[in-house]
Amino acid sequence: MTEDTTGSPWLIAAIAISEELKEQPPEVQAAIRRMNKKIYPETWKATPEKEQE
Repeated sequence: MTEDTTGSPWLIAAIAISEELKEQPPEVQAAIRRMNKKIYPETWKATPEKEQE
């Protein structure tokens, strides 16, 4: 990943968090997906390619 210091600090932080989550164990990633599915149900309904849990 290349550092883009001219972008939004929120975008930079979100990218960094996303990259860090990719390095976590599969059970942690699954827990994050379950949490996101509960917090953002409209997003999960709008993206059918997401895994079904």
